[in-house]
Amino acid sequence: MMMSVVIPLLNELDSLAELYRRLKVSLKISAPSHEIIFVDDGSRDGSFEKLKEFWHSDPCVSVIRFRRNFGKAAALSAGFQRVRGDIVTIMDADLQDQPEELPRLIAKMDEGYDLVTGWKFKRHDPINKTLPSKLFNGTVSKYFNIKIHDFNCGFKIMRASVAREITLYGDMHRFIPVLAADRGYRVAECVVEHAPRIHGVSKYGAKRLVTGLLDFMSTILTTRFLNKPMQFFGGAGLLTSMAGLGVGVFLLVETLIGNGGHIRPLWVIMALLVLGGIQMICLGLLAELLVKVSNRPINPYNMREVLPASDADEPDDSPLSTRRKH
Repeated sequence: MMMSVVIPLLNELDSLAELYRRLKVSLKISAPSHEIIFVDDGSRDGSFEKLKEFWHSDPCVSVIRFRRNFGKAAALSAGFQRVRGDIVTIMDADLQDQPEELPRLIAKMDEGYDLVTGWKFKRHDPINKTLPSKLFNGTVSKYFNIKIHDFNCGFKIMRASVAREITLYGDMHRFIPVLAADRGYRVAECVVEHAPRIHGVSKYGAKRLVTGLLDFMSTILTTRFLNKPMQFFGGAGLLTSMAGLGVGVFLLVETLIGNGGHIRPLWVIMALLVLGGIQMICLGLLAELLVKVSNRPINPYNMREVLPASDADEPDDSPLSTRRKH
């Protein structure tokens, strides 16, 4: 079986030579038939020139270069579109993912899984990265009921069908195991060694917390509620409206006993909650209409019979088909 290795990178010149050397040694043993696809996500430090050296000397190397930085998800998506292998491996270029761990991931996949993600059991990162990561992983694992400790590990191996079916955009690369599981693929994890960063700097900052939360909500909507958006928006709208009605009942009771007749901020809050809930319900109805239209068959009419019918629509023993033959 052929293996495709997709490596997204941004300004990783200092680590590329060692990464390439060690990866080739590991692939020579684990996957002699292979290709390596480097995706340069807008580097400005000479990384592309080094990648061209690999491409000139090794026919197994392909290089994709973006005009500017589009993000890791876009880089992986571009690589997935060009893979030719039966198995696809993704890894970061900063040498924190150890190429020597590849046989361990392959062995785990051979147990019958479609995607295996690495688990950096012992991370060599500062606490400002490890603590939010633990919170993120725990929340995602609990909500989607997927027993994985490290969703965002950059070292993963999957069958080519997984890479072709999942859609990555924004920062959705963090949810690759969730997207694969939603498609019905078997997902597992495997402990891998995580090395400290020697060259370069991390490309993620505090903004990652905000984008991670937004992408989490987007993943919920696109996996669990893609074909039933009314349950998502309608449920949130009902809860909001009920909260507003609860505030209204409280104010009504206070008015009846003589304490709530004057204007208070709670009246404004009640109106905002009720109107906001109604708007969310209406948004859910519009989303349901969009889903209905997008899933509508090409021929929406209930046709009982067509005269004359095309031969492609008639069984060989139909009266019309027999009549036409005669």
